[in-house]
Amino acid sequence: MKSAVTTEDHSFEVVDLPDPTPQAGQLVIRVAACGVCGSDIKAQPYAPAGMVMGHELGGEVVAVGAQVEGWRTGVNVAVLPVISCGSCRYCSAGLVSHCATAGYLGMGPPGGFAEYAAVPANVSFPVPAGVPAAHAALVEPFAVGLHGVHSAEIGSGDDVLIVGAGGVGLTTLIWARHKGAARVTVVDPDARRRDSATATGATDVLTSAVEAEERAYDAVVECVGRPELVQACQPALRPRGRLVVSGACAEPTTIEPITALLKEITVRYSVAYSTDEFHEVITALGNGHIDAAATSGPTFGLDHVADAFDAVRTAQVPGRVSVTP
Repeated sequence: MKSAVTTEDHSFEVVDLPDPTPQAGQLVIRVAACGVCGSDIKAQPYAPAGMVMGHELGGEVVAVGAQVEGWRTGVNVAVLPVISCGSCRYCSAGLVSHCATAGYLGMGPPGGFAEYAAVPANVSFPVPAGVPAAHAALVEPFAVGLHGVHSAEIGSGDDVLIVGAGGVGLTTLIWARHKGAARVTVVDPDARRRDSATATGATDVLTSAVEAEERAYDAVVECVGRPELVQACQPALRPRGRLVVSGACAEPTTIEPITALLKEITVRYSVAYSTDEFHEVITALGNGHIDAAATSGPTFGLDHVADAFDAVRTAQVPGRVSVTP
């Protein structure tokens, strides 16, 4: 099979690898699409040569391994890309990313930047027949957005500020509106991304978080991962507001806590998703309650995975960038 693998100089090359054979508990899927997200960009410089990256994947089942029941070939699936023990307290609660042994497809085990991928059957989810196979790859980023909205406890009538109109920001926006938010302001310095946010349901847009009206929002979801934004978002919150950080940031974050103290702000961090949230996304896609096409961006072939990464890294395009093997 054709696969895009990492190189010594942290780029990509397309090579022929053996087609995967499903081990016990696995499915093999023909990859319809695999998304590129910010975590891929941050992981790329540390990826060893020869790795097949890509964790936002979906496609058609073409082989079923031993000890797998209830599956057949020809079914389109979305893949929750976490390999976990399946029996600890976190796995039992569906919070597989918190399992002590958790590993991620595309971050060691081969991922979706290939024609085929072997995936665990227990974290593969059938998608309804009416959902395009390529949209199965959007379930993962939609689950990230849903988890952020759940973490922020966004509900009917809430006023919400979302910082960042990239892939996570747009899925957070869609879910905030679906959960009944009255006003959803989206912040992004890029005009094209602001336009995408408006087209996706934002009630208004801003270029900077410091422009947000003070004490005007019940919840803020930060979807960028910049160290200065946790502090910059606090003035916009009402007393007892909720600030959720969904953007991954490895830099120290400096805040002046008196504002948070006096307003009794809750600050939470949100990562990944639960298996229940994966189910909720798939159900909403199937019944048309959310529109995956609204977040779809350009697609690239395997020969152009490096270009896809550059498009995400430099924010050249709005919407979710994907690779179609």
